Amino acid sequence: MHKLRVCHHPHGARIASDPASRPPRALRRRGAGPPAVADGLGRYELLGFISHMGASTACGHYVAHLRRGGRWVIFNDDKVAASAQPPRDLGYLYLFRRADVPAPA
Repeated sequence: MHKLRVCHHPHGARIASDPASRPPRALRRRGAGPPAVADGLGRYELLGFISHMGASTACGHYVAHLRRGGRWVIFNDDKVAASAQPPRDLGYLYLFRRADVPAPA
């Protein structure tokens, strides 16, 4: 039997963490990796999404819609074109970036 640790989030939420799911202390690196980020509001921006074109998943193919230079672009095999109204409500996979964290240099 192992203990379930309950932590308090800065915004009042309670977060349960299972010590068994964390790596052993010997494997945790101190001072390595990306710098710590203070948890903020967690605002995200949509970078792109994958959607399906075709009558069903057995027929058709997948395409990528990405934001480039403030506008949407569709990547459809060899064809790359501006997308005036991308089908954001029909995506299978959405790609987000946290907006309140500086982009890596």
